[in-house]
Amino acid sequence: MKRQRITVCVATYNQEETIEACLRSILDQEVDADVDVLVGDDASTDRTSLIIKELNLEYGVRLTHLRRETNHGPYNNMRDLILKAEGDFIARVDGDDYWLPGKLALQTEFLNANGDCTAVYSNALLENSSGVRIGFFNDVGDWVFGISELLSRGNFLCNSTVLFRVACKRAWSDVLTPQIDYRAHLWHARHGKLGHIGEPLAVYRVGSTQSMVRTTNSRVRDLYWEAIESVPRELVSRFAVAMGTADFLRRVFFKSLHTMDPRLVFSWARRVIDAAPLGIMLTMLLFCESVLRMSVKIALGYLMFPSTKKKILYYR
Repeated sequence: MKRQRITVCVATYNQEETIEACLRSILDQEVDADVDVLVGDDASTDRTSLIIKELNLEYGVRLTHLRRETNHGPYNNMRDLILKAEGDFIARVDGDDYWLPGKLALQTEFLNANGDCTAVYSNALLENSSGVRIGFFNDVGDWVFGISELLSRGNFLCNSTVLFRVACKRAWSDVLTPQIDYRAHLWHARHGKLGHIGEPLAVYRVGSTQSMVRTTNSRVRDLYWEAIESVPRELVSRFAVAMGTADFLRRVFFKSLHTMDPRLVFSWARRVIDAAPLGIMLTMLLFCESVLRMSVKIALGYLMFPSTKKKILYYR
């Protein structure tokens, strides 16, 4: 049989402190496949470009350094990489995250054994700015699920862990304007099942200065809503849509509590209710259920792990 090929797309900008660990963790993976890496260096102004050049000399043609002359922005940078990617499978990683040994081997084995799955994800360890591992990305174990489950529960997937089939490039080629990762995950789920490996196979750095969630949270909410609206309604039940919109409002509600800004939830509530397919009463009941369920999970997390507030970043 022809040897399989994996292309890993890495987007980076001014990440001199993390990019070497990221790239080495990819290039040093042991897997029965050919692995090459495309690095989109988005006109970095620090030592990031120099570090990539040095690694290019060490690893040779397996590492391709695409140095942008002007800044493309995170979405256009990654989109260009994915459109250039070739092979059987594509992975994507942010330049401030890194992989653990065995990631690609487990995930390629999973996709080869599960032909109905378009993509596979995994859990990830959380690491703070001091390099201390403080918890887990989510509370999801080994699971195979579809678009209804992903829409109903909202985004709990770590984008730096994804491995998807090359046909899923359309999740990026079909969308010309910036999108949040959740929209790409939902696109994958529109065309097959998704797999999730409960074992952490990557490390996600919390609080990165390049994080879109940290720097442009308002824009993230708009893109998140666009992701929900991108799902063709004929593929999911009205109840799944109602749960998804209620879960979104729950996230906005928690953010409004955190920022002590009640206007935030009120500004979104009308929009969510207008789009809800099952009416105001059921939408609000689902919203209350989502708030209660998540509050219980967070409280239990504090009781089990009192030393940190971020032992689990996303609950399903």
